[in-house]
Amino acid sequence: MRLEPLYTVSFAYPEHYLSRGPDALGLFFAEGRVEGKVSGRFRGSNHARLRSDDVYVPDFHGVIETDDGALLAFHLTGLARKSDYGREVTGTIVHSTGSERYERLNDAVCVLAGEARRNDIRLEVAELVWEKVES
Repeated sequence: MRLEPLYTVSFAYPEHYLSRGPDALGLFFAEGRVEGKVSGRFRGSNHARLRSDDVYVPDFHGVIETDDGALLAFHLTGLARKSDYGREVTGTIVHSTGSERYERLNDAVCVLAGEARRNDIRLEVAELVWEKVES
């Protein structure tokens, strides 16, 4: 396998809610932009769970409206672990689109890594490309 860089997403949560009951659940509305092999407007909602060890577990759904007129839906999951500066984020993201230009992403698993510093989140997204395992 190999990683093929796809895009970088930078976004913020201008509106968010976090319950602090027996289960700490959040609802975060995201606005931002992606740049790279895919470029465009990024919007979504993250229904994250906060574990007792202070790790966020995102369940993030949204869309990318590309600069060339396509619409890509996405689902992102992963972990956001506490760090000195904020949070270290790792995870997976899958896309769904009817656009012929991006249809290969319908069958791609992508991975991501990045960081969250207060309300400034930046993630690097790469396509995980299958390659034959050598014997």
